[in-house]
Amino acid sequence: MRKSWAWGAATVFGVHVLWFALILAQARADWFMGGIVVMLFVTMNIAGLGAFMTSYRAPHHRFVLGLTMAPLTAVLSTGLNLLLEATGTHVDFAGVRGSLGLFAVSLAYGIFVSAVGGAIGTGLAHRHARLARPTPITAAPTAPPPVAEPNATAESRPVAPPSHI
Repeated sequence: MRKSWAWGAATVFGVHVLWFALILAQARADWFMGGIVVMLFVTMNIAGLGAFMTSYRAPHHRFVLGLTMAPLTAVLSTGLNLLLEATGTHVDFAGVRGSLGLFAVSLAYGIFVSAVGGAIGTGLAHRHARLARPTPITAAPTAPPPVAEPNATAESRPVAPPSHI
């Protein structure tokens, strides 16, 4: 269970660190803007991918473990925003009120995305577990094939009466 959560958390953490590095690099050189735009969409939805990875690999409590990616994403978003502000980089959500608002919005959206990713991961894990189980093979009772009488001849067999048409 810890290993499955660690895979999801490492993915979420790695994307947030890359996002942070791109924003710091953008403050020094303008040509990082394309990567920042792409990473904006990835960072916004990474909680869903982390929840999918966690719930797909977890042995128990799949969906609940997937939902834990939402607070992790909110804490990382808010913490890195405060760290960017401390480095002197301009941020849109500055100060305590801005950070609380960022945390609330990140948590709400993270719960939604984590719920979707967790549900998909849980559903696929259950489906793969069901398909992986071997079906028991049982021999169905069958009637033995009819045995021909050894002394039967063509004359001794019953003959159907001719039909009158």
